[in-house]
Amino acid sequence: MKILTAPAGGGPPVPATTGKATDWSPVWAPDGKHIYFVSDRGGSMNLWRVAIDESSGQPHGEPEPIITPAPFLAHPSVTADGRRIAYTAVSQTQNIQRLALDPATLAVRGGPSWVTTGSRLWANPDPTPNDEWVVFYSRDQPEGDVYVCRPDGTGLRQLTSDAAIDRVPRWSPDGTWVAFFSERGGQLQIWKIRGADGSDLQQMTDSGSIAVWSPDSRRLATAKAFPSAGRITMVVDADRTAAEQTPEVLPPPSDPIGRFIPISWSPDGTRLAGQIGFSDRGGAGIVLYSFTSRTYDRLTDFGEWPVWLGDSRRILFVSRGREFWVVDRATRQTRRIYSTVWDVLGPPRITRDARAVYYSRRVTEADIYLLTFE
Repeated sequence: MKILTAPAGGGPPVPATTGKATDWSPVWAPDGKHIYFVSDRGGSMNLWRVAIDESSGQPHGEPEPIITPAPFLAHPSVTADGRRIAYTAVSQTQNIQRLALDPATLAVRGGPSWVTTGSRLWANPDPTPNDEWVVFYSRDQPEGDVYVCRPDGTGLRQLTSDAAIDRVPRWSPDGTWVAFFSERGGQLQIWKIRGADGSDLQQMTDSGSIAVWSPDSRRLATAKAFPSAGRITMVVDADRTAAEQTPEVLPPPSDPIGRFIPISWSPDGTRLAGQIGFSDRGGAGIVLYSFTSRTYDRLTDFGEWPVWLGDSRRILFVSRGREFWVVDRATRQTRRIYSTVWDVLGPPRITRDARAVYYSRRVTEADIYLLTFE
């Protein structure tokens, strides 16, 4: 994301900033000689300015930092005399939580416990079936390293540590492998690695997004994108590398579903639970695919990130980023089991015995500051 200027008299836009950094929220200085903007070109999102020729929009030299103590600066506003700048300093943490459940009723037992703490940003946890380990990935720079730890936060161990961005790790049901999607091959693909020591890294598909294990750990389902054909769902052999695969392509859903993204495979092996795309407004609904009938069934009209319970009947999912719901496949009845007011709840993942659910919890706080130039 770059800052562009356009001459007042007309003409094509001119880039005021260049490079790989994310630059946004530009504001003119009152004298028209500088543009103040927010950028991560120094590491964290902070305040920068660049000198500009107001008549042509061309920059004079490189951007210079305006150092502030904000961990994440946003929405700068310059006073009319140019001597003060108001801005928002945002503090955000995202850690992993564990919530105990009654396996029969899914009633919450007590409050959540923290698996991780601190200022690091962690996402998409997934526990081993026996609840001995939890895998997740880092959203900090460098983004995309995969880690594991115990449910109490001890034994933190890094599985991937290169320049590639690895996301949404998923344990195989036998607890041996961790599958994730990564751009390490040039585009998004499914890879797997041994969860015990981070060895034996293997590419499983030539394209793919969320990795969904079959209950016997022998197959993987994922949504695959073709530029000409759109997004389709395929199933591959978890024991073969990408070069050895002959994927099974599932039939495309008809309207109004249109786009199906698999998220979870039922323990009895007969169905996939997925969603209709991704949305910041709570998701467009939970959809089931039947391997027997090769048909799709829209189970709800809200929610996303479904995960099956061990009975292959109930499904846990998140809605609006602040609520956990359960839907019964047979009765289609839904009920909310947990919610927050301000914090954002990430995709839930549940243990095999349904006694605990893991998820990320994002906490955001902000203050308004006033910077004065001396």
